[in-house]
Amino acid sequence: MNLRQAMSRFQNTIYARAVRHGLTLAIPFLIMGSFALLLTNFPLGVYQDFIRTWMNGAASAILETLYQISLGSLALVLTVTISISYGHLTETDQLFLYPIVAVCSYLAFCGGIENQSDYIFNAEWVFTAMVITLLSCVLFHKILKLGHRFERLHTTGADYLFNISIQCLIPVILVSLFFAVTGYVLRVAWDSSNITNFGSYLFLKLFDKISGNLFGILLYVVMTHLLWFMGIHGTNTLEAVSRHLFEQNVEINQSLVLAGHIPTEIFSKTFLDTFVFIGGCGTALSFVLALYIASKQSHNRKMSFVALPSALFNISEIAVFGFPIIFNLTMLIPFILTPVILTLISASAIKAGLVPAVTQSVEWTIPVLLSGYQATGSVSGSLLQLFNLLVGVFIYMPFVRRSEKQETGKFKQAVRQMEQDMAAGERDGVIPAYLSHKYPYYYYAKTLSMDLTNAMKRGQLQLFYQPQISSQGELHGMEALLRWNHPVTGYIAPPVLIRLAHESGILNELGYSLLDRACLDAQVIQNSVSNNICLSINISPKQLQDPGFFDKTLEIVRQYPLERIHIVLEITERAAMELSAELKKKMEYMKEQGLEFSLDDFGMGHNSLVQLQEGCFNEVKINGNLVSQLPNNKSTREIISGIVQMSQNLNCRTIAEFVETEEQRDMLLSLGCVIYQGYYYSKALPPEEFLEYISRLPKQNKR
Repeated sequence: MNLRQAMSRFQNTIYARAVRHGLTLAIPFLIMGSFALLLTNFPLGVYQDFIRTWMNGAASAILETLYQISLGSLALVLTVTISISYGHLTETDQLFLYPIVAVCSYLAFCGGIENQSDYIFNAEWVFTAMVITLLSCVLFHKILKLGHRFERLHTTGADYLFNISIQCLIPVILVSLFFAVTGYVLRVAWDSSNITNFGSYLFLKLFDKISGNLFGILLYVVMTHLLWFMGIHGTNTLEAVSRHLFEQNVEINQSLVLAGHIPTEIFSKTFLDTFVFIGGCGTALSFVLALYIASKQSHNRKMSFVALPSALFNISEIAVFGFPIIFNLTMLIPFILTPVILTLISASAIKAGLVPAVTQSVEWTIPVLLSGYQATGSVSGSLLQLFNLLVGVFIYMPFVRRSEKQETGKFKQAVRQMEQDMAAGERDGVIPAYLSHKYPYYYYAKTLSMDLTNAMKRGQLQLFYQPQISSQGELHGMEALLRWNHPVTGYIAPPVLIRLAHESGILNELGYSLLDRACLDAQVIQNSVSNNICLSINISPKQLQDPGFFDKTLEIVRQYPLERIHIVLEITERAAMELSAELKKKMEYMKEQGLEFSLDDFGMGHNSLVQLQEGCFNEVKINGNLVSQLPNNKSTREIISGIVQMSQNLNCRTIAEFVETEEQRDMLLSLGCVIYQGYYYSKALPPEEFLEYISRLPKQNKR
């Protein structure tokens, strides 16, 4: 197994997915805290005077509070979001207990929250908090799975939440006790409470013998970005290390300048924030610009616009978590290589005297160019920033293209698999549940579901029209077919879209939207026809279950003066629709108002005959699978002949779907079917091409 395969396997583990999803959930809090810090330290004297004096410092106090509850409590935020994500991915009834277990386990490990010399939820504790969170979630989940005996605690007739809580009592105690004992043993064994924050402790030990020279600064840069890549806030986790390496360097340079000497210390935290971490970790501003320039996908370019304002103030979370860079092996190379190269370039420029050494501490939220000037007192500092920014863009660009190509390929593969699963489900009668956590491509399905909702609201869904032609070659009608050209995957099979709409609860809204669009298109199309034609619009039996469906449908149809086009609601029978007395009454009322009903896919099982004999349908559509078998299967010919004869007896017209050859058409005609739909005549066409198609058909007389 090579590195890429191992990384791909790791990315799909529940641990990596929990961290990745948890970090994504934390983005609002990270952004809030970052901008609260930015607004608190914005480098404008008039502004600073205002927030300090307005309502006796109320603005400053509010901003400080927002910072403290978000970035200032980053360990707590990530403990909650990662544990929620883990519980969500395990799909257990105990989901709501995971964040409680994680927080309690972390507190137990640290020895409680009181009498702590340090605030255990600040950013320096992130590494420790994330490790304890994952371990506690895994342990809690394992104990629940192994502890079948806990089911004996179930009380029949008791409240659902009460039973869940009682069954989790022993696992919660065991997990909390484990971490309380572990933390206590570590503190006693090392005779220090500092060991509790083992993340910071281990990194300090690693850098203990390393000075703030070039090797030390490069090792710090690499370690910081490796942590970021693993989803850990590397800059804050190594805060103690940065203080150890070069906390005093800026002050040393200031003293040398005051004494009339040349500054000697190149490396400092301000050096990194100013010349290396431009836009945040991984030189995020270069990445954002490279993403805009090199990306071919609209959603990635849009993300670059969203991430740009924050990256200008060195806030990188949107870019790093949104693309994402974390756990993305392709992006690991430029993510580490760019800051390493910029460290070498900047150190060389200062060593050569091209740029003055840093002599002023600058807040990390000061934007590029301005921070370069403030840190060095020279325009050359700003020019070095600009040069480094461009170098970073050129490093990132090829990797952005490669990563985008890989991610696009994975997304397309997932969608194609969803289409195959739907086709198999329709054939076997087991429809896939895309939005179930057990579905292998759940994450892609969820993404596609959200994309579908947005596309519907933005009017990006299309209707194509497939003509229905009579045996005389005249236009009988047309069927409106849903089409969506997804910006990443291209056109997606309509059954997948309908299923996603149903599972995400937008099926009715989607149906009304498509009906409105079809009626709008019909207004234009009717100006090009001389006779009465039918417009078939697909609806699901699930839509009929909506109490307001019929009234809303009539309301939409009545908005459009369709004189020569009759609306036909085409209902698929695959879902074994139950024709209740109330439903039949409503359908009869709709027929009285001029609408018709068609039974789609007739002849493929369930209860076709039962539904047809109820007399609610005006039209029967012979399933395409029967039509495709027609030339070589005598039994199929007899079935179709029986369907046609039965439909005529019940005063229903018959339409054959998927007619692809002249031979099929002629055989259908000999069996009494005189209306056809399929590729032999035309594929489904956009409205403009459909109008062009019907203009070439023979002129007709009004019916």
